Amino acid sequence: MAGSDAAHGGDAGAEGGPGGAISCTLVELGERGLLRPGGRWGAMRGAVRHGLAQARAVRSRQLAFFGWTVFSAALCVWVLAILRRNVPAGTWAVESGVTAAWFLVTVVVGYLHLELVRREDGTAWRSFLVPNGMTLSRLALAPLVAFAAVHAVALRADADLVLWPLVYGVASDAMDGQVARIFRLRSEWGRLADPFSDILLATWFAPGLWVGGFLTPWVGFLIVFRYAGTLLAVFTLWGRGKPLAIEPTWPGRAANVGVDVLLPFLLGAAIRWPHWLGAAWLVWMERIVAGLLVINVVYLMWRLGRAWTARAR
Repeated sequence: MAGSDAAHGGDAGAEGGPGGAISCTLVELGERGLLRPGGRWGAMRGAVRHGLAQARAVRSRQLAFFGWTVFSAALCVWVLAILRRNVPAGTWAVESGVTAAWFLVTVVVGYLHLELVRREDGTAWRSFLVPNGMTLSRLALAPLVAFAAVHAVALRADADLVLWPLVYGVASDAMDGQVARIFRLRSEWGRLADPFSDILLATWFAPGLWVGGFLTPWVGFLIVFRYAGTLLAVFTLWGRGKPLAIEPTWPGRAANVGVDVLLPFLLGAAIRWPHWLGAAWLVWMERIVAGLLVINVVYLMWRLGRAWTARAR
């Protein structure tokens, strides 16, 4: 996961098109402090209309987005097919329903923000970029990573079939940012989607390992508190009309790298290499990650407190 946290800042000035129409996306409304009580729903409806219009504006980008959507759907179907062979039918039906609903929301929100697939100078990319596609597929796989962790013991008979799609989903956390930097494929869509995908993946992943019995409960709670708490705080501040830009911070990056390393190792141990479980090196890895998370939580609470008390500009 590329380390990112919420940070106070951003332009609180409204953007308008002809006739005062909203000309920015839903996330940009939040970042700029434009989701103020009173006119919130009108602004959101305007942003949705704007997003739909802009998504259709570049046909090649729209088609590339749907290509990555099909790829992400294929990964989900692959993992669900393996789960179907190893878990009770009722449980599988519930998990399939949750995955389908999550996938639909992910695709819709991603589509409404296609305007943000643009360079730093504001010019649009003609395609939905590879690092963005990797982020999209990671988002789509988030609940399935958790379900696989819960059913890890049952999945050991099909470990090699189920583990590698999940490894791709988790490893894309680190890969998408590197691909964007090396090949100069950065975009506003990636800047915003990457930290949100980090938060959402960890918020699914840690409870799955926790429920499965592979993650120490207090460390699992700390991870959920850090990531789910960040998401709740961001949406609460945006809902109050507070400008809050999503920016990387060093405590956030350090914590995210630690979580990025720990959780995949635990998933691999749970499904494929159970002899790792309880090993001293894995125990110490958990403790180090917990320390990084504590530092990040303290720092993040300070930043969010500043954003809460700041006056809108």
